[in-house]
Formats: sequence, C-alpha cells, structure tokens
Amino acid sequence: MIVHLTASLQGGAGIGARRYHEALVQAGVDSKILVADAPGSLAGERVAGVKRSYPKGFVRLARALGWKTEEMNMAQRVAAADAVAGNASQYELFSLPFSSYPVEEHPWVQEADQIHIHWVAGFLDWSRFFRGTNRPVVMVLHDQQNYLGGFHYQRDAERNPHLAGLEQEVREIKRRALGGRCTKVIANSEWNAAAARASGFFEKDVPIDCVYYPLDKKVFHPRPRGPAKQAFGIDPGRKVVGFACASLDNERKGFAELLEALALLPEETRRGMTLLSFGRPPKESSRVKVGMPWVHLGQLDAEEAQVAAYSAMDVFVVPSKAEAFGLTAQEALACGCQVVVTRTGGLPEVVKGSGILTESTCSSELSEKILNGLTPADS
Repeated sequence: MIVHLTASLQGGAGIGARRYHEALVQAGVDSKILVADAPGSLAGERVAGVKRSYPKGFVRLARALGWKTEEMNMAQRVAAADAVAGNASQYELFSLPFSSYPVEEHPWVQEADQIHIHWVAGFLDWSRFFRGTNRPVVMVLHDQQNYLGGFHYQRDAERNPHLAGLEQEVREIKRRALGGRCTKVIANSEWNAAAARASGFFEKDVPIDCVYYPLDKKVFHPRPRGPAKQAFGIDPGRKVVGFACASLDNERKGFAELLEALALLPEETRRGMTLLSFGRPPKESSRVKVGMPWVHLGQLDAEEAQVAAYSAMDVFVVPSKAEAFGLTAQEALACGCQVVVTRTGGLPEVVKGSGILTESTCSSELSEKILNGLTPADS
C-alpha cells in the first residue's frame, strides 16, 4: 500500500497529489491519501483526514508560565527578523518543520509499504514523524520547500537575506530528521528535479526523477468556444484573455504584471477584449487597474467548471515569476487555449513548443506575446 501525505487537496500541489494518487489507483495500485483535517465529501476508504492533537493541560500550563517550544522560539525569531528588516511581505511563505498533526500515529502510515511525502507544510512534524515510522519514503516535489528550509522557492530565499540563518537552521532540522531515509525523489518537472539534485539536500545515491502531473483527457479537452463564452455572458465575437491561480494577490503569479501588459495592447484590441479569471479575488487596489470588461468567477473547485472557463478563453496567460510546473498552463493547453508563459522553472516544459514563451514579465514584452497569441484567431 502507498500512502500519500499532503496538507491539502486544494491548490496546485494538492491537486497534483490527488492526480498522482488517482493514476496509481487506475493502474491497480493500492493507494491512499492522508490530508490535514477532514476532507469532506472526498473522505472514504482511500482518503482520510488527520485531526490536530492539541497540547495537554500540563503543556498549556507550562506555556502560560513562559516555557516555549522550539517551534514557538523559531517563529518568534522569524517575526523579529522580519520586523527589523521591515519586509515580511517580500516572500510568499516561510514554513517551519513542526506540526500538531500526529500523522505518524495513523494506522495507514504504520501499515504502508511506501509513504509518499508531498506538500506537507504545517502538516508534517519532520523530527517526530521520522522517529515514529520506519517505512520507505518517497519525496514528491511540488515546489522547492521539501529540499529548502522554510522558503518554498529559491527566489524568496535570495530576496530575503535577513532570514538566511534561520533558513539554514530549518534545512538542517529537516536533513537530520530525514537521516538518509529517502529512497527516491519524484519531481513534477525536470527543472525541479535538477534543482533538487543541485541543492545537496538528498544523499548522492538517491534517484531523483521527473514524473509530470497526470491529466484526464476525458475531462480536460477542447469544447466549442462560442457557446462557452456565452455561458459566462460574454459576446462570442469578443477576444478573451484568461488567468487563473489560487489567489490573484499572490505576487509570484504575476497578475499585476498581466494588468500592466494588457494596458499596453492597442486600443482597438482592448475594445474588443474581456478578461476572464478564476481564483480568490484580488484586493480592490488591483481591481481598479483592470481597465476593461472583466468576468471573475471566484474559486472554482470542480474540474468541469474549470474546463468551461478555459474553453471560453482565446489566450491563457501564466506570467509567473517562479513556478515548479504550471498546472493551469497544462489544463488550458488541453482545453485548446493558446498559452503564453514566462520562461521560468518548469513552465517551458509544460508548453513544449505548443505555447508562446516570454523571457520575462516585462510589460511590453508580455503585451507583445499576448497580441501574438490573439493573432492566429484573427487571421
């Protein structure tokens, strides 16, 4: 039995973990998923939640009297370093290797033939988990956090030197906890695999291979574009530029740069265009910059709803500044969209000559590439 550990079944990493699991089940493998808290309607014989284990009375009392755990001390040091530097917003996440979820105690973990560790920030207590189980471990990389320290992308580590010492401390806690136990590493892109090899985090004899996210072509395939636009109240004659991510306020995803690029398009093109997006909406300061008809669908969890949105788009843009793979680009391509992506991380592997690459998120260059993506439909 393979048991997958993931903090969530949402977001790119959670969806990727679920698709790996589903592909294994379809291949006849006994595969199960453990996720933080109750997974709701997904719960069943193959998906289960792990509940938090809250501190017992004497631990709560000790904390009230001033005793602090290693996690509390390190979290305070991160906050203090951010306060001194004055730039805590300059990174997406800094995740500590501690958790109140007793994952290692779950019967599935104790019975597993293999344990696949996915995106586990806040879910896996590295030291406690590896003391509590001796099962073979496969590390599955969705971003870079499993081989970095607290940061999830090397870009953030480089931009925040005030946390360099803490980053190294967290990395060493994880390395010591793993203790050479990893039997294999699976990365979601060749780029991520190469970065993992270069990191020196894993033992030299541990194989590191790329396995792209599986995608069900019975679900993700082209649909008629005109009716799809009409379903969202968009005139079929209008050109639709698409964007999607879990949160449009995530600086790494480049929504602000997309808006700047759209503002540089020829006025004639802009007059006949609509922006279509999904994910958690941005702040009002970003909304007022859209400057064209905009249909935002909110967070779409159902794959059929996502396919409907992709099908209405003429061009889908992924202007990410860092990206290990690019799940939305993969999905949009499968639905027949022209896709524009930045040449960063694993994104070029996703499009593989089928999309348009931009060298950076520079507004003028990105604007030109978007216009190129719209041109074939006009010819």
